[in-house]
Amino acid sequence: MARGRPRKADWSEGTTRKKQAGVSDMTMLSKITNESINDNLKMRFENADIYTYIGNVLISVNPFKDLGIYTPQVLKSYENKNRMELAPHVYAIAEGAFRNMIAYSEDQCVIISGESGAGKTEAAKKIMEYIAAVSGGNSSSIKEIKDMVLATNPLLESFGCAKTLRNNNSSRHGKYLEIQFNAGGEPVGAMITNYLLEKNRVVGQIQNERNFHIFYQFTKSASDEYRQNFGISGPENFLYTSKAGCLDVPNMDDSREYADTLKAMSVIGISTAEQDQIHRMLAAILWLGNVQFVPHKDDDNMSQITDPDITAFIAYLLESTPELVSKVLVSRTIETPRGGRRGSVYDVPLNIAQAESARNGLAKAIYDRLFDWIVM
Repeated sequence: MARGRPRKADWSEGTTRKKQAGVSDMTMLSKITNESINDNLKMRFENADIYTYIGNVLISVNPFKDLGIYTPQVLKSYENKNRMELAPHVYAIAEGAFRNMIAYSEDQCVIISGESGAGKTEAAKKIMEYIAAVSGGNSSSIKEIKDMVLATNPLLESFGCAKTLRNNNSSRHGKYLEIQFNAGGEPVGAMITNYLLEKNRVVGQIQNERNFHIFYQFTKSASDEYRQNFGISGPENFLYTSKAGCLDVPNMDDSREYADTLKAMSVIGISTAEQDQIHRMLAAILWLGNVQFVPHKDDDNMSQITDPDITAFIAYLLESTPELVSKVLVSRTIETPRGGRRGSVYDVPLNIAQAESARNGLAKAIYDRLFDWIVM
């Protein structure tokens, strides 16, 4: 072999051979200012380098397009590699956390933060995909656990994400996902803690935003059985999904997403009967939004429901009685205690504004408890 000049080392070998722009770790910047940091990020972004380190911290800039950097080949290239051997990547963060857990037998935590549209949801998905791919275990039980961990992604997106003005798939809740491993580095379980769900989105959105994805998936793609039993039709027919004037999202196929959601439910062990009950509650929420009120014929400070047939159908969905559903929507119960003992109980009528608030409160409470049950 002819002897020539040694090839220049390229830390990005294995992922890309393009010329690197700026510095990949901003601790190496000669001058640390807001301007130098922003200029470096801009330079790298324009070169399609969306990841940059600051020591052990990874900064990502959402390109809002596929750059081809999450292929199985790219994922494999980061396995068993030191963080500085290859170009900055979310896979490198996942690799470091996973190997440190095995080497030191210590818990590891990856915190993902950023403003709406920054790519937090996608980053979490890529970390889970990486861990599932490189963690050991080929038994059917281990594979089942991996599949269940990955299946949480479409489920949480459907029930916890929505289209906003800034982001078509914005997470409207916080979550803490804990994956448990055995001594061999094999995943054996997972637990999700949910907090700060944006319940107000269930009953109202600003113009050109949407409710949670699941409502549009359900109303557009429900089975004939669900349409018949739960009175489901298109999203334009329900106030909670149509009031903001946005029924569709560019580049998002609600029917395909719904199929993924149903598959995820089955993978994580939600039975067919339980899935039926989930859809039953979703239908009850949608129909609650269609309950309208007018002043009572005897007193303008009281309200009455314009269409009793709707409350009768909601009662059927909630397995209650039309009388009870109507009562809780147009009145509230007050109890006057007497020296620590139970006192008199009164039903106080609600005006239109109060009745609408009660209706919305019931819808939000149902969805909040439904969401908690699904993620737990």
